[in-house]
Amino acid sequence: MGGGVVLSLERLDRILELDPENLTITVEPGVVTARIDEEARRFGLFYPPDPASVESCSIGGNVAVGAGGARAVKYGTTRDYVLGLEAVLPDGETLHIGGKNVKDASGYHLKDLFIGSEGTLGVITRITLRLVPRPEREVVLLAPFPSIHEAARAVTAILRARVVPAAAEFMDDVTIEAARRYLGRDLPGGPAAGAYVFVELDGRDLDAEMERVAEVVQDHGALDVLAAEDPGQRDRLWESRRCLGEALRAWGRQLGKADVVVPRARVPELVEAVRQAGRRHGLVAANFGHAGDGNVHVNFLREDLSEADWAERLPRALDEVMEAVRRLGGLPSGEHGIGVLKKPHLQRFLPERALALMASIKAAFDPLGILNPGKVV
Repeated sequence: MGGGVVLSLERLDRILELDPENLTITVEPGVVTARIDEEARRFGLFYPPDPASVESCSIGGNVAVGAGGARAVKYGTTRDYVLGLEAVLPDGETLHIGGKNVKDASGYHLKDLFIGSEGTLGVITRITLRLVPRPEREVVLLAPFPSIHEAARAVTAILRARVVPAAAEFMDDVTIEAARRYLGRDLPGGPAAGAYVFVELDGRDLDAEMERVAEVVQDHGALDVLAAEDPGQRDRLWESRRCLGEALRAWGRQLGKADVVVPRARVPELVEAVRQAGRRHGLVAANFGHAGDGNVHVNFLREDLSEADWAERLPRALDEVMEAVRRLGGLPSGEHGIGVLKKPHLQRFLPERALALMASIKAAFDPLGILNPGKVV
């Protein structure tokens, strides 16, 4: 920060209206995202977007970065649920965009400019979101594989088998080991497991889909297939995936992260490129994320490196990762946004003209540059 005022909206935390007839909910930006689905549940409705920090993140932050989550493969991201916004512009004027209408072909979609703008165009003060009917059943399957290559091919095969999972997640061998250390117990697949695939199915008639998924993963080399429908057993299967933030920090002491996205069939190539970058720079690399949409969370572990060595090695490793992402046809952020740290990388992914257009949009909304200066563009 080069000086300025930090504006916190955490006290704007009211759920203003849930409209079960129109399947919408209107909230203030400080509402914790998990509360939205809890409120929807009371009416048999569902708010699908589920960032990993769903129990602590705010819906305003989710909208500002266009947050995703594990269920994006079936349900989409936060962007797909925003019907309307209220935002205060840099000159103090309040702008109302959209509403409860499901369809809108009325001129430019200004609403979509605010989603993912990271607070650079205006201050979002009210959000209307669409809800969907709550699925009757949820089932989780966990399949350990010998390597990430078999795991990634299995996910592609599942999607080609006319199954649309609510979530399709993966972990590599390093993240499996991190979870094992953190949880203090043996995990499915034992030492032979080089990757995990988690598949969540939801809906009404799931038995045939469960059988199809089990057949596909076994045909692609799964070491085992575990399934659970009971909520407690589902949580037990998901535990190794959901603990990774804490598990990697406990092992690595400090993490260097990237949130990148590539075409999902190229996830194994990216994971290998990350590992090679780690080896070249003496860093342990750990990868996990959303196999169903190609969004990989890259982590380099500091372990016992000195501050000077960490500061020298990490940027070089991350730069190599970004170059690999570009080469594989990917993008520098799948769901966490650009901010300040990723801004230098944006130039290698987007055409100069696209960056200039973004800058002109910023100038049109905020000619004095008072909102989040230096971020994104």
